[in-house]
Amino acid sequence: MSELNDQQVATLDRLLVEREQSLKVDVHEHIGRLRKIGDVIENDAGGDLADQADIEQQREEENGAVVRDVRELRAIESAQRRIARGEGGICIDCGDSIDFSRLLVQPTALRCVFCQSAAEHVAMLTASAESGVAGMGR
Repeated sequence: MSELNDQQVATLDRLLVEREQSLKVDVHEHIGRLRKIGDVIENDAGGDLADQADIEQQREEENGAVVRDVRELRAIESAQRRIARGEGGICIDCGDSIDFSRLLVQPTALRCVFCQSAAEHVAMLTASAESGVAGMGR
């Protein structure tokens, strides 16, 4: 089913494994910083409001980074499963091949450029419509 040749599959596998390893290191570093922030909060609960706001912002940034990294790790696992099933490089929407040059830049890509553009356009319209509906109640 996949139109990827053995060399392309090997290249994507290598890219995915390298990125996965890098993300796992990043997640551990973020968790370490979150622990330090927790220690600061636990040991210095009496800081002024500016210090507390700064600590809270750091905690939110680290939490956000962990969430983003875990999402990407899941996308990597999904891409690895698709490749193993022979479905790597196949657009989930139209079934056409995803250009290998696109996969080199974004190995977890689910869609060809055309379908990705269409999906982003629909998402933008949906978000715009939802914000318009939310704004109508004002």
